Amino acid sequence: MAQVYFRPGVPGALPEAWVIQPEVARRAPPVLVVHGLNRETELMTRLLASQADVTGRTIVLPVFDRTSWPRFQRAAGKDRADWALLSLLEILRSEGWIGDATPDMSGFSGGAQFVHRFAWLYPDVVGRLCLVAPGWWTFPDMRGVYPYAMGTGCPNDTAAAFRLRANLMRFLDRDITVMVGELDVQQDRNLRQDPYVMEQQGSNRVVRARMWTAAALRASRRLGLSPRIRFELMRECGHGFGDCVANGALVRSFVPFGQTPSRLPTTKMHLRLEEVA
Repeated sequence: MAQVYFRPGVPGALPEAWVIQPEVARRAPPVLVVHGLNRETELMTRLLASQADVTGRTIVLPVFDRTSWPRFQRAAGKDRADWALLSLLEILRSEGWIGDATPDMSGFSGGAQFVHRFAWLYPDVVGRLCLVAPGWWTFPDMRGVYPYAMGTGCPNDTAAAFRLRANLMRFLDRDITVMVGELDVQQDRNLRQDPYVMEQQGSNRVVRARMWTAAALRASRRLGLSPRIRFELMRECGHGFGDCVANGALVRSFVPFGQTPSRLPTTKMHLRLEEVA
């Protein structure tokens, strides 16, 4: 049976994290899982624990609390959730909890916003991606300013937009799964609805996921890549993690069986985590 541990963080610098270790580990990279705006990490931990045993993969769920990282989904915003996650990964490697394999990364809702932007900013840090039902996206084209696309506008976002343009090929050259529930068409309070996003990306998460997938495929082909990007509509699912797990078989893509890992240099030391389950 998988063991679940909780690692305390440092407010504003290092997020707390849940670490799920399988009973029998296999030679596969860990999976980073990022929560949505509701921050239901305890629920996600309970629902994903059995998949750690099925796949033999360690799962890490960082917690971007509302006080320190209120807009974590922007990744490169002023609170620098991206830097916080990079620090957490370095520490977990040094403590020996995730080893030196390049992790895969999955995100739900606001977490999928964070994941695709983080992987785009740091394409060599993570492997394949699973992006589930984000409220809005950064598009891989110049028809808009960052964070809506790769163009420049606000001086504070110029550096991020430049990195996206420079990293575009490396970001797209990976397995990317885009998922959304077929019933996820409500304009709830967490869905960005300003006129620009509604015109650029569509009126709901299903339309937006389809549009982003199509844009990513076009960009991949334009760059001469053979795209490994797929779209999956989860039947009879709305916008709820538990709903997507129960009715949409989400965990099979969220924490899939691993591939032969690539490795990063690491220095190991051990620090005991508090076992909570």
